[in-house]
Amino acid sequence: MVQNEQSGFEVPEDTPEFYVDSAHVNTQLYGSTLLLGELREGEAAKIKVKIKVSPQMAKVLSLILSKHVREYERDVGEINIPKQLYHALGLEEMI
Repeated sequence: MVQNEQSGFEVPEDTPEFYVDSAHVNTQLYGSTLLLGELREGEAAKIKVKIKVSPQMAKVLSLILSKHVREYERDVGEINIPKQLYHALGLEEMI
């Protein structure tokens, strides 16, 4: 088992690790379901993991990810996202 000093989490050696470049979120009254997968050329994304979270945890994840992206962009440079992706995701107001 590995202890992550920053987070205080213990990570067992056999904890699965996945690369994902596709995400879909379903939101219901009492929570959200995150479907994380890997894109495949000419095919639907292959879902690697399904995570169910409370509305509170969804918000906390959003805040944590936003913080880490801001810090990454401050240290490394802006992450460019194609405008058509914003449109495809229904995030036009973020442009």
